[in-house]
Amino acid sequence: MLNKYVIGIDVGGTHTRIGQISASGVVLKNQMLRTADYGNATIFLEHLIGAIKSMVNDDMKGFLGIGMGAPSVNEQHQTITYAANLNWDGSLDIIKVLSEAFSVTVKLTNDANLLVLAHQYFDDALLSDFFVVTLGTGVGAGICCNGSLLKGKEGFVGELGHVIVKDSGRSCSCGRKGCLETYVSATGMIRTVTSLIAEFNNYKGSLLDLPMSHLNAKRITELALSGDEIAKRALIITGEILGKALANMVALFNPQHIYLAGGVTHADQLLLAPTRQSFYQHLLNVYPDQVTIEKSKFDDHEGAVLGASVLIWQLNEA
Repeated sequence: MLNKYVIGIDVGGTHTRIGQISASGVVLKNQMLRTADYGNATIFLEHLIGAIKSMVNDDMKGFLGIGMGAPSVNEQHQTITYAANLNWDGSLDIIKVLSEAFSVTVKLTNDANLLVLAHQYFDDALLSDFFVVTLGTGVGAGICCNGSLLKGKEGFVGELGHVIVKDSGRSCSCGRKGCLETYVSATGMIRTVTSLIAEFNNYKGSLLDLPMSHLNAKRITELALSGDEIAKRALIITGEILGKALANMVALFNPQHIYLAGGVTHADQLLLAPTRQSFYQHLLNVYPDQVTIEKSKFDDHEGAVLGASVLIWQLNEA
């Protein structure tokens, strides 16, 4: 029997993950590219095509298609349009490039939808109303209502990272100020740390000796676990702002469950505890306090590419 597979791709602001996925949700092969290393979309696509070819090799008979998630996807036109965290100008017709390179069906969706698709297709919980918030280089949200993934007219539903949470706040890569992702993304958390260092004149911790180029969410979490006061405070502030935003999301979508995903969530209870506290503090009292907030069961490396593969598996079920 012919073994069928799909290539799933998650294009992120820092990394692009590529997986060869079986129908049962097994990642047969995987690769990663550093998105930020490529100066423009053309060079990036050349390396992406090369990576896919190395996975496919000569096994084209079982190759059903390519599913892909990326920031700022216009679903109506199936293009990537002015993505704030990608240094690509204008609209990129990535569908045309990849379909011509491999002669297979290529489908594109907003990257925040990928984990919703993974939970819908590969999770035993089978929830009908939930959303997934991704906390990485940026912030996005995928929303499932009454068992259906919400997309909107052009596919831009869930741009939670660009909800303004502070008037005249931090400058965002989208060109506005005060967006949520400038506070609760990995880059936002780094900005919080640097502002706290400037505020605390008597701080003597490890952050003073760490070059800013080496500072990331993982390192902040490590320092917080070791007792660094600024790192701990940065995670509390991140959780407080995130919890309030999630409470506002509940007022709009009334979910059963909220999943958090992405590198920032590796802080576990250091982030989850202040997030939950802030969430319940700001939650409108008509909603039950049983709304659950937890980390997604899918890890950063596999969840997104599994979700991307669903775009093709769904077509083959129809």
